[in-house]
Amino acid sequence: MSNADAQTDLQLLITDAEELVPVLEGGLPESTLTDVPAPEKGPRGRDSMELAAPDRDPNDLPAQRWAVIAPRGEDGDRMLAAIRALIDHRHAQQGAVPTIYRVDPGMDSAAAIRWRNDVHRDEDVPEEERPHYLLILGDLDGVSLELQHTLANGALVGRLHCPTLTGFRNYAEKVVARERAEPADRGRSLFYTVQDGTSAIQTGYSRLVEPCMQMAEAWSAASKLDRPGVAEIPYSDWSPDEMLATVGSDVPSVLLSLSHGLGAPRKGWRSPDQQRALQGALSLGLDSPLTADAVREAPFLPGGVWMCIACFAAGTPDASAFYPWLAQLADHGGSRQPAAEVLRSLPRSGDRPFVAALPQALLANPRGPLAVIGHMDLAWTFSFTAPGNNKSRASRMFSTLRSLLAGSRVGVGLDALMSVYRETNNDLTASYQIQRDALVRGQPDPIQPQVLGRMWMQRNDLRGYVLLGDPAARLPVMSDQPALQDRPRPPPPTRAPELITTAAAPPETAPAPPPPPESPPPPPAPAPTPAPAPAPAAAPPAPTPAPAPAAPPPPPPPPPRPEAFMSTTPTAPPDAAPAAPAYIAHAPAPWRRAARGDGPPAHPREPRDRPARARGAGDDPRRRGPAIDLHAIRPPARGDILLARYVP
Repeated sequence: MSNADAQTDLQLLITDAEELVPVLEGGLPESTLTDVPAPEKGPRGRDSMELAAPDRDPNDLPAQRWAVIAPRGEDGDRMLAAIRALIDHRHAQQGAVPTIYRVDPGMDSAAAIRWRNDVHRDEDVPEEERPHYLLILGDLDGVSLELQHTLANGALVGRLHCPTLTGFRNYAEKVVARERAEPADRGRSLFYTVQDGTSAIQTGYSRLVEPCMQMAEAWSAASKLDRPGVAEIPYSDWSPDEMLATVGSDVPSVLLSLSHGLGAPRKGWRSPDQQRALQGALSLGLDSPLTADAVREAPFLPGGVWMCIACFAAGTPDASAFYPWLAQLADHGGSRQPAAEVLRSLPRSGDRPFVAALPQALLANPRGPLAVIGHMDLAWTFSFTAPGNNKSRASRMFSTLRSLLAGSRVGVGLDALMSVYRETNNDLTASYQIQRDALVRGQPDPIQPQVLGRMWMQRNDLRGYVLLGDPAARLPVMSDQPALQDRPRPPPPTRAPELITTAAAPPETAPAPPPPPESPPPPPAPAPTPAPAPAPAAAPPAPTPAPAPAAPPPPPPPPPRPEAFMSTTPTAPPDAAPAAPAYIAHAPAPWRRAARGDGPPAHPREPRDRPARARGAGDDPRRRGPAIDLHAIRPPARGDILLARYVP
């Protein structure tokens, strides 16, 4: 294939899982872009951008806040209990209780936008208290990918899913240990390319890997990037031993890899379990692929970040953005017939979406990376090339690498790439609007079909990149930015994380009674009379002063605080050891008494002259302690009496 042909073909980074050969050896002709379908019109605000605190440093955790989104039900309960160490750590860092959101599975685009606007951006919550860092727990069938995409347009979002609860616990403890340990002086930038001779890899190496290495050298020479030097890991046809040895050393590193990802074999997957175990694994040419089994226990980027450019490297969605276009090409036959080969690896209606097994194993590995950035769909070369002329646009990817090497949090690094996605999405939307306006006026179409096709491909290619891991994690290196020093803060008052749930509150039988009319506070109870002290020696007579008023009584002790909402129905065996509840059921902010110091506890944002708003019932009565028996706990049932237990 000539260079001219390579510049006009559409290159895809996927290989057959059985024969280990690229599915699109020669790519697809660029002329096929004239057939891209117009994107479905999504709900209003689907791709809008709104930062929680745009005037503050995005790395400043106390200013931006951190929260967790977990699926509703017992699985979500167990995941939250497993990452308790990370929740407590973020609580201490930001000086505020992390919010715990519980959501339903299967949210589509419209439901995701409603949740974002009504819950995450609830007007009753002050803007400075809305979390900007969001950690999603669970697989794609628990918390939908559409919710992750929707939130990523205004927040910094990551997802954590591990094969076992032990993996969740390992990850949480790994992040906490790295952030509490002494940081390294500098990190490493590593580059690895599976040089299998395919046109897609040649394009990626010349347009992405080489330019990124050159920019890293230039920034280092100009003292803009403090790093020990660029390390390109040589590729070997015989084995990946050198690569595994390099990434296995315990030095904070950012790895950019370029390869094909495993797709379906020609005869199809033998079972869904085989597909979930292998799809998206790292193709190493004709050698055996790098799968989850190879990295479960071996060191691989300890405390580092991996940016993996390959098809399905992060996972497989429930529907590919490219399916309608590829299915249309396959029906045409001829030179477009290779598109049918790609359809084998795309999800079909009813298939369960999933996070790839390789990053799952790496995040669960105590000696693995803190985060993985990968593709949640087919990965093309449009994310790092210019539409039309195929020139390098590697600076998009390098901006992410540079941020990570400087110590920025991983969510901030990925958002540098997502800003290009938002620009491309706006350009594509504007182009379709120009087409519609010309049609209404009876004018010829001013937009060439291939121009729209290129923007459509670039938009969908960029949108597929997601973050797996905590978006607030960062490379453990020294930084001169105060927001990145993770300095210890005074321990916050002991209080459990907040729980926000979208479940409807139980129907009220009667409105809450209004508060009693204001009246003077009752006089304080007299203090007990102390024993008489010995009389002092007589003093010379002096003018008798006016009698001084009695000393005011000492201030009353602080009001009790509600520790948790608990059901009166027993939730644990009678012989179970008592333990403090792990979470409060629904309290957007600490409770306190009114400013006068009297009256019942009231929510700080609820006036005393009206009944409190109905809130969701406590559906998360987990317990905190060294041993948590989640099987013995049940959520409150209808008819249970909910009480607030107060502790001084």
